[in-house]
Amino acid sequence: MKPARIDALLYGTLAGRRERVAAGWPEGMRWVPTTSGTIRVLDGGGDGHPVVFAPDGPCVIEHYAALRALLEPDFRVIVFDLPGFGFSAPPADYGHRLSEGARVVAGLLESLALPPVTLVMSCVNGFYAMAATRLARARIARLVLCQTPSLAAMQRWTERMVPSPITTPVLGQLLSFFSRRRIATGWYRVAVADREQQAVFSRTARTALRQGGCYCFAGVVQGMLATDAADPQLQPPPDLPVTMVWGKADRSHKRTDPASLRAHCPQAEIVPIADAGHFPELEAPEAFAALLRRRCLPA
Repeated sequence: MKPARIDALLYGTLAGRRERVAAGWPEGMRWVPTTSGTIRVLDGGGDGHPVVFAPDGPCVIEHYAALRALLEPDFRVIVFDLPGFGFSAPPADYGHRLSEGARVVAGLLESLALPPVTLVMSCVNGFYAMAATRLARARIARLVLCQTPSLAAMQRWTERMVPSPITTPVLGQLLSFFSRRRIATGWYRVAVADREQQAVFSRTARTALRQGGCYCFAGVVQGMLATDAADPQLQPPPDLPVTMVWGKADRSHKRTDPASLRAHCPQAEIVPIADAGHFPELEAPEAFAALLRRRCLPA
């Protein structure tokens, strides 16, 4: 059986939990159909410059509450769960490949009929964002990436950090599903710099997982490992502004060179945040919000 089908079957058993939670979602939160399945989207609305985020699992939309509060006076803030993460169930034919993730991003921008956006994506999701610029250049004004080095550097990181059973198709899907809460908690202990924040991140993720949330960790790892590091989809247009925010206190990436991103984006500006870990936009929301204002709003 294909790995993607395993994930779809396993998380399909939790559909009732997701539906019950959806009944109490706040205004602006809804499921949006795409060609790669139905995804959960929170659209803050307003007339400000649109900024679109996709959480890096096991983070979910709920992790963005503080950052959204800082940004919404000036921006239209949209956050969505990619397929297989948060409350976006994984379709049986979705293998987390580069082209698949890119189509989800481009399709959402088209579905919402958004003017050119600032697209903010983190870690492996950053590669989907790069590829999406080849499909939806007219709808993307700027890329802001977080903790996204080159794909080759990320693949080396995976070899160091991810246990080999997770990288094994089918076995990895089973392990990820049945250990999803433990994996999420362990990851935050390594990736989030501040110990108190680790507990908050973990609590939010574990609540979502209890409510039927998805964390297809093995699927996204396997999809990334199957991607050619020289894939031309990883070359955004040279005229597209790219900023990469790098949390220097990310213990998992001590041996990763953030400047390796320039193998894909020679124009990339790299902005370090000394006290942030793997999720700089969430661990240092004030600094991140200030950076977006400087880059996206007229002086």
